[in-house]
Amino acid sequence: MPHANWATRPRLARDGTGTPYADWLVAAFDRWYAAPVQETRIRLFEDLISLTLGGRSRSEQVGLSPVAVVVVETDGAVEQVDSLKSAYPGACSTGLNVLTDPFTAALAVPGVVARQIGREALCRSCLDCPVHRICGGGHYAHRYRPADGFRNPSVYCHDLRRLVDHVQGRVTADLSRLPAGSHR
Repeated sequence: MPHANWATRPRLARDGTGTPYADWLVAAFDRWYAAPVQETRIRLFEDLISLTLGGRSRSEQVGLSPVAVVVVETDGAVEQVDSLKSAYPGACSTGLNVLTDPFTAALAVPGVVARQIGREALCRSCLDCPVHRICGGGHYAHRYRPADGFRNPSVYCHDLRRLVDHVQGRVTADLSRLPAGSHR
């Protein structure tokens, strides 16, 4: 999904209704999932299936896996992922530099800590949602709201819910067709 947040709403969903991003993602998922031969890997879809089956996410798009990436800029600055630049200027800054700080110092930066604590970083409406373990509140950058930071549902919340429900439905239906005991 394009990087957007509550200050800079997604172009197709400015009125807050409908699920324009889920509409095309569901169609893409169905095409990809039903393909007789996997032509390409799509990490978002693979992660949603893994999470549906009780596994983990390999990216920060969905799920509650702790972030495992920092960025080293050409000047040596250690930053959080570039996608945070879509929230506000300086959002990915840590104040650290490889010339003066060990990488482990990044683990104490509040923004990094918030992206390490999984479920505890979610807002109440996310915690109350039955798919929060799979959705994970959505991409961290997509949760930003100027008045209260990143502890919000994703600006794509409705789209994510529709996509998660669809993926769960497809996977669950396929599992129910397997002989008993064959999918342990």
